Formats: sequence, structure tokens, C-alpha cells
Amino acid sequence: MNMEIIKKYKALLIFALVVIVGVFFFFSRFYHNDTKALTDFVASYEKFDKAISDFSIGETDDLESKAGDALIELNTKAAVRISSLVENDAEIMSKELEIAEFSGKELDNLRASKRAIQSKNADLDGLAKEYGDLNSKRKTAYARFQELAGLKD
Repeated sequence: MNMEIIKKYKALLIFALVVIVGVFFFFSRFYHNDTKALTDFVASYEKFDKAISDFSIGETDDLESKAGDALIELNTKAAVRISSLVENDAEIMSKELEIAEFSGKELDNLRASKRAIQSKNADLDGLAKEYGDLNSKRKTAYARFQELAGLKD
């Protein structure tokens, strides 16, 4: 009797097992992609942070170009969508876009400051204050991102 039941439902049991394994694989793949997206964003943020720091103390066009390239990469990584498998997903994505926005404004301000220094006809104190404010906002937003993503101890 037991053998008849096993034979009768064998295909159904195999199908159920395949579905369970498929669902597990599907969700683990999503989670892996989300983790990679967060890791990539962190790496691009750190690259931008270093590039803008170097540009703020240096004068070459190469440093400006590196900061611009790092900003492009940061914007690209900030635009990546993550799934709801990650806690605080909506807030994290919003914070990534906010960080990218502050970063762009910060780089624009730094470029304006460098041009003002060369032309000697602008309010350097105002530009310096705005740069400091933008830098602080970017770093505060990044600290919040780290908290939301569980990256800050």
C-alpha cells in the first residue's frame, strides 16, 4: 500500500522539490545582486571621496577629470535598484540618490571655486562656506546610508 502511494505521488513530490529549490535559488540570487549593488555603491563613494579630496588640494585638470569620472560612476551606482529583500530598501535607494546629488553639487562648487581663484573676481568666502556645507551634508547622508544598510558598527 505504501509503495503504491509513493509511486502515485512520486512525480508530484519531485515537482514540489524542484519548485522549492527554484524559489530558493531565485531569492538568493536577488539577495546576492542586492549585496553586490550595495558593495559597488560603497566602493564608488570611496573613490569619489578620495578624488574630490585630491582635487580640493590639487590644481591639475587630471584631478578634476578623475573627480568627474568618479562622480559619473557614483551616479550610475546610485541609480541601481535593490529589491525589498534588503531591509530599508526604499530609504537606502533614496539615500544613495541624495548622496549622489550632494556629490554633484559639491564638485560643481569646487570647480567654481577653482575658477574664481584663477580669475580673482568672486566671493571665495561664500564659495568656501558652501563647499564646506555640501561636504558635511554628503558625509552625513553617507553615515545615514551606512546605518540603514547595516554597514556601520
